[in-house]
Amino acid sequence: MKLETIELSAVIPGSPADVFKAWMTSKGHAAFTGAPATVERRAGTRHTAWDGYIHGWVLAVGAGRNATFAWRTTDFAPTDIDSVVDLSMARTKGGTRVKITHTEIPEGQGARYAKGWEEFYFTPLTKHFAERAETKKTVLAKKKPAAKKKVAAKKKPAAKKGR
Repeated sequence: MKLETIELSAVIPGSPADVFKAWMTSKGHAAFTGAPATVERRAGTRHTAWDGYIHGWVLAVGAGRNATFAWRTTDFAPTDIDSVVDLSMARTKGGTRVKITHTEIPEGQGARYAKGWEEFYFTPLTKHFAERAETKKTVLAKKKPAAKKKVAAKKKPAAKKGR
């Protein structure tokens, strides 16, 4: 059977550390996808996403904001081998460049998964971090102290002599 490979990337408006944390924690992953997920930043652990539609193993996690997964969906045939997803993140103008190299995809499924990565990962991840940036700006604007008005100091009346 012939296997397919796809490569995609997108710039996400967040720091590499924040984007990586969102992707590689169950809470963060569910927050940006809007669907239940389990994932840890530790090799040898199971991962699931989209309510179990995606599942597999975390194969490696690097200090440089990268990870490798054994990855499959419920659409894979039982005889299909796991595909491999290499995820990397690097600082770039405008935030973080997230790159996905997805290999060993069963023949005929590459285009569909490329569309899925865009629609179900890059788009919601971009929206998630854009909304976080707006919230942060709003919170900072509310915390900014109002300009102080200068008020002329009142002079105390002079003490009367002779008392």
